[in-house]
Amino acid sequence: MTFKECLELYPTFAGMAAVVLFIIHLIKPYGPWEKAPRENPPPKFFASFSLGQLIEYIIKVLTFPVVLFAGFTVITYSGSYNAGGVVTFLLLIPWWLLPRRLARKIDGW
Repeated sequence: MTFKECLELYPTFAGMAAVVLFIIHLIKPYGPWEKAPRENPPPKFFASFSLGQLIEYIIKVLTFPVVLFAGFTVITYSGSYNAGGVVTFLLLIPWWLLPRRLARKIDGW
């Protein structure tokens, strides 16, 4: 897959990520381990998002296709689905945790 083909697919993957992450946000805006926000939630900034949640959502939507393309690239060049899966998994961990920490810091808890 060339870089130009990846750029053509980027809006599609970003759109799919936006829909899935929005549904996840509506169903469960806070994790089960986060008791403070459920007791005293931050003020809403836009629709059902607080300012921190909105920034977290935007970061995740814009960077999710990059994580997928990195995994596809490893699969393509190494010829191993296991290596691509491992790389994708290792990239998804900071993709999920770092924006969430930033959002919690912005929301003030």
